[in-house]
Parts: sequence; C-alpha cells; structure tokens
Amino acid sequence: MSVAELPPRVIQPPAEPVRSVDQPTRFVFTLEHFAYLGLFALALLTHLWGLGDRALHHDETLHAAYSWRLYMGQGFEHDPLLHGPFLYHIVALMYFLFGDNDFTARLSVALFGSVLVVMPFLIRRELGRGAALLASAYLLLSPAFLYIGRFVRHDMYAVVFELLTMISIVRYASTRRARWLYVGAAALGLMSTTMETFYLYLAIFGSLLALVFFWRVWRPGLILAGALGLVVVALVFVLPGKPQMTALGSDAVTRAAGPYVCPSTQNPYPPANEILFTPGPILGFAPLATADNDYALCVRNQYDDSFPIYFIKLAQFFGHPAILLAAGLSLVGLVALYVLIWRRRDRDGTTAWQRARASNDGVVRALVSLGADWRVWIALVFFLTPYTLLFTAFFGHPTGIISGTTGSLLYWLAQHGVQRGSQPSYYYLVQLVVYEPLALLWGIAGLIMAGVLIGRRARRPSAPGRPIDWAFAMPVLLTWWVLATLALYSWAGEKMPWLTIHVALPIVLLGAWALSRTLGWWLAGAQPAHNALPDTATLVTGNGHSPAVWPKVWDGGLLIYLSIFGTVAALFFLLISIITKSSSGQQSAAPFIFPLALALLGLLTIFAGLLRGARWAIGALALGVTLTLSLYGLRAANQLSFRYGDDARELLVFVQTSPDVARIVRGLEQANTRRNGNMTIWYDNETIWSWYMRRFQKAVQQPPALPAPGDDVMAVLLLQENIDANAQNMQTLQGFRIQRYPLRWWNPEYELYRLPEHWASASVTEDSPLLMRMLRTPLDGRTAAQFWQYMIFRQLPAPLGSTDFVLAVRPELANEIGLGTGTEQK
Repeated sequence: MSVAELPPRVIQPPAEPVRSVDQPTRFVFTLEHFAYLGLFALALLTHLWGLGDRALHHDETLHAAYSWRLYMGQGFEHDPLLHGPFLYHIVALMYFLFGDNDFTARLSVALFGSVLVVMPFLIRRELGRGAALLASAYLLLSPAFLYIGRFVRHDMYAVVFELLTMISIVRYASTRRARWLYVGAAALGLMSTTMETFYLYLAIFGSLLALVFFWRVWRPGLILAGALGLVVVALVFVLPGKPQMTALGSDAVTRAAGPYVCPSTQNPYPPANEILFTPGPILGFAPLATADNDYALCVRNQYDDSFPIYFIKLAQFFGHPAILLAAGLSLVGLVALYVLIWRRRDRDGTTAWQRARASNDGVVRALVSLGADWRVWIALVFFLTPYTLLFTAFFGHPTGIISGTTGSLLYWLAQHGVQRGSQPSYYYLVQLVVYEPLALLWGIAGLIMAGVLIGRRARRPSAPGRPIDWAFAMPVLLTWWVLATLALYSWAGEKMPWLTIHVALPIVLLGAWALSRTLGWWLAGAQPAHNALPDTATLVTGNGHSPAVWPKVWDGGLLIYLSIFGTVAALFFLLISIITKSSSGQQSAAPFIFPLALALLGLLTIFAGLLRGARWAIGALALGVTLTLSLYGLRAANQLSFRYGDDARELLVFVQTSPDVARIVRGLEQANTRRNGNMTIWYDNETIWSWYMRRFQKAVQQPPALPAPGDDVMAVLLLQENIDANAQNMQTLQGFRIQRYPLRWWNPEYELYRLPEHWASASVTEDSPLLMRMLRTPLDGRTAAQFWQYMIFRQLPAPLGSTDFVLAVRPELANEIGLGTGTEQK
C-alpha cells in the first residue's frame, strides 16, 4: 500500500498581530488577582458596615416604599419623577430574599458599589495594570463613591452600567469578541431602565464614537455631522420662544385660557389653550410644550395604558415646528451621510467605506466586525429585553414601552427649565474640591498629560494598518469623557449631590492613568536604562521586572523625604486645629499656614532634587502628595459615611432625614411589639411615613387638621407646619406628651458656597458666603479659619436649616420610647 506524501499546509500569517493577552490561556492565580480580591473584600466590609444605622433620606424612603409595594404585590408603574424601574425591582428582590428593613433597602446598592471598586480590572490591559489597580484602590477610599454606594438611589446602579458599557466598548474594539458587544448592549439597556442620565451618557459616547468613525472613515463627515448636531441642538434649546411666567414660580406658565388640561379618555381633545410667549429668535417659534411643567407631568406616563390618548399627548410636543424641522434635518443628514460614505464612488470606483476597509486599520476592523454573524441584531435584543420587561412592569403596563423613552425625555426636558435645587454651574467643582481633591488633582494632571500626548501624536502621523494603540487611545477616550461629562452635567438644569459620582468616575480613571504614568516614569529612573518602563502594578504585586528596583525605590533617602513630608503635613494640621479656633485669638495667621506648608515642601523637594536629581524629587513629591491626600480622603470618607451619615453638615448629605426620626420609629416599633402589634398610631401627609409606618397594622393616615383621637390612639406624628396652619391641633392633642424634632435638615448653602449675582463687585461683609469671601478676601483671618474649619472638621459658618415634626404620645408610652432629645411643646 502506497502512502501519498502531501506538501505541508502553508499557514498564512494573520493580517494583524494578535496580542497574547487576548488569546485563550490557562488561568493562573497571581498576586494581582489576590490584590483585587482583597480590595473587593474591603469594599464589601466598608459598604455593608452599619448600612441600616442611619435614617433613610427623604428620597430613600420613597424608593424603599415603592419597592416594598412591588414586593407586597401592589404592582409598579414607571414614573420618571422617581426615575427608572430597575431600582424598584432589585430592591424588591432584596426584600424577598432577606426581608424588608433599612439595611436590605440599601443592600443592592451596597453590592453594586462594592462591584464598582474592582471593575477597572476588566480594562487593565488597555488602561494599564498599574492604573487599573490605582483606580480600584481609589474607588475603595473615595468619600463620594462610598457614601452614594450606601444610599438607595439610582446613581450607583447607573454608574456601574456606565463603566461596564465603556469597558465593553474598549474590550470589543480590542478583541472584537461578540460577547463584549452583548455585555455592552445589556449594560446599556439596564442603564436606560435606571435613570435619565442614560441620555447624557449617549450624547457623550455617541458623539465620541461618531467622531472616531468619521475620522477613520471619511473626515469631511465631521463637518456635516457637527453642523447637523449644532442645528438640532439650536432647534430644541435656542430657537423656541420663551413663555410668560406667572407669579407662582419659575415652572408656572401663563396660558390664554387658564391652566393646561391633560388629554384623557373622557376629554381626549381639550380646547386649544396656547401659552403666552415671547417669540423665539430668527423663526419666531412658540415655546415647546415642555416649557409648561404641567405638560411634563401629564406626558410622563399613561396610567390607563391607552395608547391613543398617549399619542395625542405626545403629538403636542412632536408636532411643534422646531421638533419637526429637527427630525426632518436629521433624516436628510443621515441619508446624505449614508450616500456619501457607502454609495458615492471616486474615480477609482471605490467608496469611502471601501477605502477605509482597505486601510486595514484596527478601529475600522472593529467596525466591520459588527456586521458579522448577526451581531448587531443580537445586541439589539440584549438591549431591548431589559428595557421592555422593566418599563412595561413585565407587560403589566404595555404603554411603558413608549413612555420609558418619551416620558423620561420630555419630563426631564421640562425639569431642565425648572432647575430643581437651583445649584450654580460650578456646583460639582465645589463637591470635588471638598471630597475628591486627590482625584481632581491627578485628573487635572491627566488632562495636561493627555493634551501633551495628543499634541505629540498630531505631529507624527500614524502608519496605516496598525492595531489600536491603547496607550494613546485610552487617555484620549478618558479626556473626552471627563470634559464632556463635566460640561453636560454643569449645564443641566438639575444639579444634585448624588450626581457628583457621574462626574467623578472618568476623573478617577484619568487620574489613575496619570498617577500610574508618573510613578512609572519615576521608577524607570531607579533601574538600569536598558530595562523596560516598570508598571505600577508590577511593583505592587511583585511580577516581572528587576527585583533591584525595590531597594532603589524604597531606600533611606525616600523614607527620609516622606518622613519630613508627613511631619510638615502633621504640623499643618496641628497648627490649623489650634489657630482656627475662635477662642485662640490667632486667626489672623490662618491664611498663611497653608502657603507656609507649601513653601516648606517646595524647599524640601528642591533640596531632594539637588541631592538625588529632579526626576527622583518629582516622583517623591508625587508620592508624598498622593499619600497625604489619601489620608484626607480616608478621614472624609469616615466622617461622611459613618460619623455624619445623616448629619446635614456634609455637602453630599442633602436635605437629610434627621437621626431622631429613625430613633423614634424604632422606639415605637418596640412598644408596638410589646402590645402584640395592636398599638394605634396616627400620622399626617408627610411622605416618609409611607415607609416608616408600614409595619404598624393600626397606623392610620389623618388629614392635616386632626379629628379628635380616641383613647386607643397612643401616638401621633405630625408636621410642625400642620400645627402652625391648624391651631386646633394642639387643643386636639390635650393629654398627650408632645415634643418637637427636626424631620429634615440641610446645610446653609447660601452661607457656604452660593455666590450672589454680582459677587465680584458686591460689598464683602461677615455675612457674605464663605466662597465669596475666599475669592475676594483670601487673606482675611476669619475667612481662612472658617474655610479650614469646614474642610477638616465640617464646622459650619451658620446653623442648619430644618423642617420639623412633633411626636405626641400618651404619658404611659413616653418613658418607653425615650423622649427627651426634642423641644417640648407647650
């Protein structure tokens, strides 16, 4: 039998070298994995410790109560006033698994906050192992992320989905594996069901992806798409007219025939009732329907699931000439771009898309791969599945499939004009300075370093056919994310403290990249020149590079430098603690302590540079500043989450339910248990009682003007404003022991950071806002003392404001529940 010898098969080299990190390999547990597991364990500890101790914030009680109703089988309907449905379903799941209480109400958000800490692990290849590890360490220590990660609001869920979507974009572009596309689509779908920041995120990353697409495929498209975008924005936000407002407030418009009438099944076509307005510029348009907040309240959902009525409501907005014109121009622009990129051929008979594909560019290959194996359509299913299920309450409210988008967009478009909170445009910068100075410092450094990197790359054209250079692409992506997020959130009408983490997240990632790059540059000077640039994670985990680096880094010189640096920082803290006290008589020196400390540290660094070289001194300074600000962040995180968690002296603690509420409710619960659950309690129209009274079988809501209580009524919870408005209530409560407590309190924003309209020219007095005095009279001793008193000790320049309630109890119950911390009512 003969054997035919065939020529050996020739293996063609791949068109693009694939990095070994993307090839399937046998998993090996390393010290890097151990570091992330340790960070995750610490994140769980810090997020779960004392999670149910502090009183639920007003918004938290709403979220907890609506989740409880869903858990109890009372159903759910999406309402953009309370954001998306994801929170309510996952909190209801926690109730189902672990019972309903203050701890379990916050449990899911704490778990999401813990997961966020280690998520940079997923982009360690593109961001850099050191940068990813530093970002995770910072997210563990961050005051804002820890506090919001223990706060049952939508923001922590949204931020996790935001980061996961970004990770999926990066990993798909890097590997072109379909699973990352599907993960990103699912994360985007869940983000849409969480809160309306989804649309800001789409604007940020959609514009970035469009910019990258046109830059790599057909650069003239940048001009056309940019012009189209500007025109659409102008049509929505600039060209419509301005409504005439009533004296009732900034959200009350004047109409020709009284208030707005919402279409209903009984009255689907109310009579025309135009808004009185000042015509818009150029085209003289009338205002959009969303200029009237009553319209926004009407269109946010459709309770009776009548599709025809809901479409009538929507037509009042989408029938506006500006919206019709924007939609028409968008359609024409998209068709034009399609023709110019995919259909128009040059002299060689090729289209712009064909030329881009022939360039063998890494980004274009990632775009081309989207068309393989039905990937885009499968990804669309991954997006639409959570969107459809949650917005329709698992098909219980079918109109949610439309109102999930239109109701959210139109309601919050109206709220942009209302500007709830009325915070200034610099609001998030104030929050970052107070709570995240380390991230802000390295974020600014990252912007500068990324700008230099972009400038260098602009002078050196890239060779065609190269894979994506993540050492360049990642800082560019993060820079765009930082600047666009800060700009959009500062522009948006509603600014709230919990939104700070949306702004801070890209700053943390960019700052970690900048710190890692700086430390890597510094450490490279501590080893022989022929060695590769060390990675920060390598030095932390001990993998890879020359072991000679560690002794050169952690030598006696660095230890001496850091010891002196720490001593100067400790002396600054001590002197500020002494001098800023009003009783010290030395407040005039307060403005000069910090500059003196900076001068001493500058001299120390210059001296170190003379001895060890400028590179060594800069690296040592970066390390010293990072360690010092990390200690500040640790202290701030402890104060914010564990010491003052329900104390409104903190800027991130916004109109917080006072700890007296939780203490009193727990006392009433114990008394009710001793009476076999038969204790009758009355409460008024305050919304937080819907959560706190759920366990009392005989808790009854009463009108603000109380009826006469029977002998079985043991306790009454009543807003002070309902007593002020109904004087007979005090007579009704004769025989009760009555005490007054703060229900919700807030920090004195106007005395702290709100600048008056003409702050640059207005007279500066002792009563001027602290920020204004810092900007106008930074050398004033009292001003500097108050600044440092707040930054370090959270001592306010003015008392807290509050809305109060009274607790009225029968005398035999008073001693049981421990009265005595409020103000007794006569």
